[in-house]
Amino acid sequence: MACSDGRPLKYKDKLKQLETVLSEMDLGVEWASTIYQQKESPFSGTPKERADELMRLFTSDHVKVIFDISGGDAANQILPYLDFDAIRKHPKWFVGMSDLSVVNNALLTCAGLPTVHYAITTLIGQHAEGQREWFINAFMQETDVLKQTDFSYQWLRGESMEGVVVGGNLRCFLKLSGTRYFPELNHKILFLEALGGKTARMASMLSQLEQIGAFSACKGILLGTFSEMQQTEQKPTIEELVHHITEKYYLPIAKTERLGHGSDAIGIPIGLNLAF
Repeated sequence: MACSDGRPLKYKDKLKQLETVLSEMDLGVEWASTIYQQKESPFSGTPKERADELMRLFTSDHVKVIFDISGGDAANQILPYLDFDAIRKHPKWFVGMSDLSVVNNALLTCAGLPTVHYAITTLIGQHAEGQREWFINAFMQETDVLKQTDFSYQWLRGESMEGVVVGGNLRCFLKLSGTRYFPELNHKILFLEALGGKTARMASMLSQLEQIGAFSACKGILLGTFSEMQQTEQKPTIEELVHHITEKYYLPIAKTERLGHGSDAIGIPIGLNLAF
């Protein structure tokens, strides 16, 4: 599925490789009709066409999990066309990250459906072997891997926190601000990560979160990777920015390198209670 920007046709070989990997796990693969960019367009279909295709996958009895392989900017276009009542009657995992953070949180808010912040394309990335092991445990076996927090993280403030996780990619999550799709933040753990953006941009978006009352409402903050900031060694660091802006709220803050846009990033459920 591609709820956000369509994939360029040159991406087809990579998706064929992904299909081979999934087939080797004895998984059947059904591709949505809205995957690739249409001629002279960044989109794989109109907002309604993409939403209709997502609804078809949700209501299909033989589709067990929906993985979105897109990203970019356009996922929030589909939200007005989703039938959240129908989704609530056909619950299944929706899995995506980055711009799909808007879909993840909208599904939680409007349909009460937990989702997973994860990129299935890591199965063919640099850390493919470890990713395949995690994938099998998370989606193919009756384990509680998605509810476990035994991945590595360090405390920036505090030493424990517990609550339902919301959030995702910082830039994309903020697209929901002021809409009916934005999740309730009271007593939640706010998970944040980012791909692009240096210090000034992150400071701006963190300020927006504070100004909408996010830090006074939430119970704790979990930081994933902030790729561009970390790779370019920006100062102040993301840890310093978040620590400073939340100082008066006494929020526990943890930082992990295992969640985000890295090729070794695992998934985290949006909408389930986790204890750290």
